Amino acid sequence: MFGIILKDIKNVRSQIWYYGVLLLVFFVISIATANLYFYAGCIVFFAVALPVSALAYDEKDNWDKFVLAAGIGRKQIVGARYVLSVMTFLPIWLICFLFLIFPKMELYTTLTVIFFYGAIGLLTADIIIPLIFSVGVEKARTIYIVMILFVLLLGAGIAYIVSKFGGLAVLSVSLGFFLLAVIGFYISLKISQHVYSNKDF
Repeated sequence: MFGIILKDIKNVRSQIWYYGVLLLVFFVISIATANLYFYAGCIVFFAVALPVSALAYDEKDNWDKFVLAAGIGRKQIVGARYVLSVMTFLPIWLICFLFLIFPKMELYTTLTVIFFYGAIGLLTADIIIPLIFSVGVEKARTIYIVMILFVLLLGAGIAYIVSKFGGLAVLSVSLGFFLLAVIGFYISLKISQHVYSNKDF
């Protein structure tokens, strides 16, 4: 599994630098404007973009046939993609907690945004990765674009709810939403393993 992850990282390393620069820009903008939404919104996109790109390389090169012929288990192949997704998502999401040290950032509001957008990022991965294994990268990418548009609308709704109500109650909802996304990640893994185990190459 480690070898698969290393191969994926090498394939997308140029994009890692590109996304890293963009994340830094949005991080600075969020600090300057005391508005976490600029940075948090990037999490949803970047948490899935790199795993999708890695899978696109594999699909283009018919890598699955090669690795399966080499004797690598299908569960390992699928599991490696989910590990890569976590490796992408977790660091950029945890950076959000740095905003808590800035006095302009209200505690409950900041935590609510962190967990809401963390949940949306995970749920996006929960949906997109099984779709890629099922219908391929290109069709799944189209659905992903539609999902991003939906996420933008959802983000606007979250911003309104947080600004209108806020407080501990809304924070509790965001924590529940995040927990649901974490559970969904495991369910998504099992679905992907089932789909991939039945595929012919």
